[in-house]
Amino acid sequence: MGDFAGVDPQRVRQLADRLKDLADALDKEGATIRRLFAEWNGQLNQGLLAQQAAQIHDDARTMSRRADEAFTMQHQPRFVDPNGPHPDWVTIPWDISKINTTVEAQQEAAELKQAMDNPDDPQSRATIAEVAQSLADHQDDPAYLQAFMAGGGLDQAARAARILHGQDGTHDGVVLSKDSEKILAEFGQGVAAATTFAQQGRISLPPDYLKKLTQPAGGDMWSVGMLFKYGPSGADWDPTVLSSVGGAMLDWRSKQQMRPGYSAPDFSIGSPGGYVEDKNAWYKSLGLGVDYLTVGSDAAAANIPGIDANDPSLALMRRVSENADASRQLLTGPDGANHAKELVSYTWQTPGPQAFDDAKWPAAVITAATLDRKDHGQQSAEAAANVVNAGAAEYTLEGNRDDYQKEQYPAVPADLTHALAQVFAGYVPDFAYSTDGKNGDGAYAIQPDGDGPFMIHASRDTMRDFLSEVMRNHADGDNVVNAVNAQVALTFARDSDSQQAQAYLSNLAELRGEVSVAGTKVDYDAAARTDADHLNEIKWLNAVGGFVASVPTNNVPADFVKAAIWGGLPIASAAFSTGNAATVDTDAQVTVFDDYAQMRVSVVQGLVASGRIQPPPNHPEWSGGTITFRPGSHDQQDFEGWWTGIAQRDPEVENIYKTTMGNGFDLGAGRFRSS
Repeated sequence: MGDFAGVDPQRVRQLADRLKDLADALDKEGATIRRLFAEWNGQLNQGLLAQQAAQIHDDARTMSRRADEAFTMQHQPRFVDPNGPHPDWVTIPWDISKINTTVEAQQEAAELKQAMDNPDDPQSRATIAEVAQSLADHQDDPAYLQAFMAGGGLDQAARAARILHGQDGTHDGVVLSKDSEKILAEFGQGVAAATTFAQQGRISLPPDYLKKLTQPAGGDMWSVGMLFKYGPSGADWDPTVLSSVGGAMLDWRSKQQMRPGYSAPDFSIGSPGGYVEDKNAWYKSLGLGVDYLTVGSDAAAANIPGIDANDPSLALMRRVSENADASRQLLTGPDGANHAKELVSYTWQTPGPQAFDDAKWPAAVITAATLDRKDHGQQSAEAAANVVNAGAAEYTLEGNRDDYQKEQYPAVPADLTHALAQVFAGYVPDFAYSTDGKNGDGAYAIQPDGDGPFMIHASRDTMRDFLSEVMRNHADGDNVVNAVNAQVALTFARDSDSQQAQAYLSNLAELRGEVSVAGTKVDYDAAARTDADHLNEIKWLNAVGGFVASVPTNNVPADFVKAAIWGGLPIASAAFSTGNAATVDTDAQVTVFDDYAQMRVSVVQGLVASGRIQPPPNHPEWSGGTITFRPGSHDQQDFEGWWTGIAQRDPEVENIYKTTMGNGFDLGAGRFRSS
């Protein structure tokens, strides 16, 4: 090879891309190749194969850097010796370490601003794409990132979506082309890397650099949201950056009418009905008009999916939910309570006949922020307290809505009540120890022993309203009831004889009484449930039993409270899955125990799981703690006989159930009735 070679920058880029594709293919198929050669007793040196794959990755990276430099030099004025042998040549170093990436970054930041300031220029789109590619290529280059961002690159990245949308236009409800999505993904990679390096102290950015993302020019939070939507996973963002932008997005959302209203058809007056929008709606600037009086009912309805797909708050909540540290930061600190209220809201849905899974990501943020009680106990408890307060406030808010508001937005979506039920399941011990609290204090985090686990304490009225909000969704009412039952079973499996255990069982029974009455406020009434609801309850009994049997009693902390808190944590994930219980005949007619009597099943599940008692001879399937009541059988009668035998042989169990737990249940149920 000679000393010089003439190249087209675009051809260099194609070569780099193909090398990257080859490296990715070798990574993807490498395991299969190694497995097959092993099966065939092949003699190929597989270590050499791995070395070559790594080398191709390096080659792709270095070729990308050469392509970046070539494009940059192509756009720069050239100062050459007109008397030299090659006056039109520009040298691109083969050794990429000789490329001054600081100068390259400064030049590219200036080119990007010029292109975005002149979006109608024929060269603008190509320049934006080239710079985005270069930014992604340099995401592991601190010097480049610092120079690019200091040169205004962050400002341009934060408005890139709006510029690209202006070039794309809106077509059939789509506001960004696939090419634009790719460009935004590359900008997102670079911004994520730069802000992470800045938070780690590896590069210096302007002191107010976060404001470029939390207070963007023109209040354009949509463009910021698209940077995160198409950028990397939340796990790749710095938690402080992600939570800061997520909080700013929730604050922005709280001031918007995120979805248009819906007017139902009224054929008596000849109205076809349709969507009606706020004149300042955020989505109108994207070409997503949905006012049926202006664009017609069909066209308006066709644009609703586009509004949902471009909702920047959903994009941010997804990314925040992918980063547990960011989720905890979002729901703690000075603004944590407000952010919790913004998450626990009935407005995460779309009025009218079109339904979307909007509440999925806010719900995921809630569970990510609250359920790591072992490694992040204080922050998780603080986040949980804010969520409990938000749930209680939402119950009151929903109760005060007028008929039109209820028609537009039904109660909190099931994804959110499910998340609240998981929070309750993870904090059952805390709620149980809160049953003797007074009204009016709300929920807050405490550390009772100074060096023990952090817990939450909830006042009685806050607890009641929170539980009622969760139990609006009766399926999550079942989850609440049986999260308490699971703790009863776990306590009997471990230690029901100590004073601590019996005091805790009394508190659990009192909480169970409070849950029972809180449920009646939202028509969660066991006596009035349908057969399907009964069957769901039976499934839960099975799930709790199987869960208790799966928790080793010899592998929990010696401290009683830690055992209750940490031992019970799996119930928030394992028993909340949809495939955790035995199938039950949906045509069965089964009568399930009332609220208090039902706890006997949990008592027995714990005793069986611990080996303290054995099931009756005709029910060996109950030996693992999964007590199934089969439709059309005598299983319930057999259980009654079994319970009577237990009470005769072990009167202490009967005394704990009837006296300790019975008094607690009556106290919880009676106090709520009088409050």
